[in-house]
Amino acid sequence: MYSILLSDYEKGLNLVQDRLKKIIKSNFKAVIIAWAFPTELDYEKFANEFFNERRQKKYVGSLINLGVNPKNIMVLNCYDKNNLANFKTYIDESDILVLTGGNPEMLYSKVVQETELLYNIKHYKGIIIGFSAGADLQLKRYFITAKNNYYKYFAFYDGFGVLDDPFYLDVHSIRNKLYFDKLQNVANEKNKNVYAIFDDGAIIYNRLTKEIEFYGQVEKFIPKVKDDAK
Repeated sequence: MYSILLSDYEKGLNLVQDRLKKIIKSNFKAVIIAWAFPTELDYEKFANEFFNERRQKKYVGSLINLGVNPKNIMVLNCYDKNNLANFKTYIDESDILVLTGGNPEMLYSKVVQETELLYNIKHYKGIIIGFSAGADLQLKRYFITAKNNYYKYFAFYDGFGVLDDPFYLDVHSIRNKLYFDKLQNVANEKNKNVYAIFDDGAIIYNRLTKEIEFYGQVEKFIPKVKDDAK
């Protein structure tokens, strides 16, 4: 029951691949949910244009590199209306679930409203590899800074609740005092740790034991206790 939390998929996965190779077995089944595209597509556009050779190499290729048999890797097309009823079974029978980055609102809508996979993802027992939006959405609630938000303002949103907010995440972090001050304020106000994952950083979180491992550039913002005596 591991959550792999990345900012950049390729850079982050490179940091944790040796660790994952010790966990992943060759008979593991993997499901890829790459539904965080910027605008609506259709079945043909998803299959032939969006999930193109570059994305095949990026996602499928990376899983093969981790030791997964290519025959055991499935890419779900959310516009495959004739197969939607089987999506829950595919996920439940898999050992690895990949949630890609992109438009988090699109991914949330596809999972929650359109394919009704929220329960299966929320209670998933295997390894979840998520980057950017796919990392944030694993939380029950997540935030997006003004820098990363399409709407250019800071805001909290609902996630899938795989992780019941043991901490908060910031992805695509930058080294900037005002930016860091905002993350510290979130930690203080919510009384939770905030972990800022840079593109060359990664976190592995054991959902069963609550153990957390940090790789590469990850900044930690710990809530500061107010001194009420003054």
